[in-house]
Amino acid sequence: MKNRTSLRLTDPDAPLAATLDVIGNREFAARRRLLKRLGGAALAVSPAGALACSLIPAETEGPYPADGTNGPNVLTMSGIVRSDIRSSFGSAGTTMATGTPLAFTIKLVNVNNNCAPVAGAAVYAWHCDASGRYSLYSSGATTQNYLRGVQVSDANGLVTFTSIFPGAYSGRWPHIHFEVYESLAAATTGRNAIRTSQIALPDAACREVYAQASLYPGSLTNHNRTTLQSDGIFGNDSAALQLATTTGSIAAGYVSTLEVGVAAAITAASGPDLDQHGLTGNWYNHATNGQGLSLEIYPDMIAAGQGLLFGGWFTFDGSAGGATQNRWYTIGGPVVSGQATAQLVIYRNVAGNFAAPPITTAAEVGTATFTASSCDSGTLTYAFTDGSGRNGTIPLTRLTRNVTCSTTSTRATNADFAHSGNWFSESTSGQGFIFEVNPSSQAFFFTWYTYAVGGQAIGGEASQRWYTAQASYAAGARNLTLTLYETTGGTFASTSTTAVTNAVGAATLAFASCEAATLAYNFTGGANAGQAGTIALTRVGPVPSGCA
Repeated sequence: MKNRTSLRLTDPDAPLAATLDVIGNREFAARRRLLKRLGGAALAVSPAGALACSLIPAETEGPYPADGTNGPNVLTMSGIVRSDIRSSFGSAGTTMATGTPLAFTIKLVNVNNNCAPVAGAAVYAWHCDASGRYSLYSSGATTQNYLRGVQVSDANGLVTFTSIFPGAYSGRWPHIHFEVYESLAAATTGRNAIRTSQIALPDAACREVYAQASLYPGSLTNHNRTTLQSDGIFGNDSAALQLATTTGSIAAGYVSTLEVGVAAAITAASGPDLDQHGLTGNWYNHATNGQGLSLEIYPDMIAAGQGLLFGGWFTFDGSAGGATQNRWYTIGGPVVSGQATAQLVIYRNVAGNFAAPPITTAAEVGTATFTASSCDSGTLTYAFTDGSGRNGTIPLTRLTRNVTCSTTSTRATNADFAHSGNWFSESTSGQGFIFEVNPSSQAFFFTWYTYAVGGQAIGGEASQRWYTAQASYAAGARNLTLTLYETTGGTFASTSTTAVTNAVGAATLAFASCEAATLAYNFTGGANAGQAGTIALTRVGPVPSGCA
């Protein structure tokens, strides 16, 4: 912020720019609706009498954990953080495990603190399919990874998984495995579970389900041969603390709940709660001016205390050059109330056309961790899986002044700042804008992630382009005159070259409401010289609180 009078919010030769595609993609809209539906209302768990507030017995993880201790480490794969675990994901495809529906909820409580709910812990759960097979291990299911998932406990200590009723195999009582971790980062690397145990399912429900012999082949026979007392895991106490309360029917599906006592409180990471819109905005590393991140936080989108982060990462190829070296990625993942760190997936979109169809889709190309150490500083640690071998950590600073971010539970709103976030045109989903409306810095800024004119024919990363725009801002303004900028000459996350930014046109932006806006643009220079047009924009996702 060296020269506010010129509206250059970084060094004069490098105003901030950023991109986001997957949030503007139809895939995201569908995913958002799904997440909201699966987040659902919390189920009450009422343990009985003397068994309440008891430490859950520690049990073996068994031979099929896929947590890195025995066979494939599925937890390093993007997509494992999910509530609906019925289908395979990632490179394993989308094969759905069939069976009678079962939703199971675990309530985590701290036995060292009067059984207070444990928020922010991660639970990895897995179980066999209707035929008694474990994905990744059992014959016929080695190429699948269904019936495995990770969730983070909400403010009430709850995690809920949508699944199927597991089958019964020889020698074991019907059960669900789970591991409890102090953080999502620990869970997705399979390190240092604070408790490993199993859920036992009640006999009556098992017999009802297993009577469906064609759907659960052999399960009723196997179940008849094993009792809770003879089971090698539950036999010592007949699963007194592990037998889930279960209701439902074959027609309606079943619902199971279990209170799980752990002897360790989950310590929230230092830094602001990520589950707040106030962290939305532009972030950069001063040492690599001209590239950085634009983020939007959607608080409580998945469930109470569980939101989503989506952001654009605007940068360059590994060698300096013109606009053909521009590169942009998107990052996205869940955020949890009380936590300052989020595990994210990195995406890439290519082969689109500037401000025109086709709609493009995102491909996963890496993983990242975003940590906010304050409302104005943080880090991004990244590791690409696209064969480039790129990995590292970027220190981040907020580009503009904080408007509504809070380090307490108080959440202020601002009618102007609430216009900040992701905007797009549905006809060109996969490209769009991230706005920051900042009355505290008296500045408006957007990042425009798009493609070259004729980028579809170019294909690959060389088809990508990104631009920025900025203007002075007065509180209450809804019609803005902007200067368009093009930034070139930088290299990916490196100080080896200096990015140069030039004004290449003008634009006007008019907000019709908190959900609709119109952008008229005219490029007079740079790679897009001669391009002009108007784009009708809509907000991606829900309107933040306080928008007016």
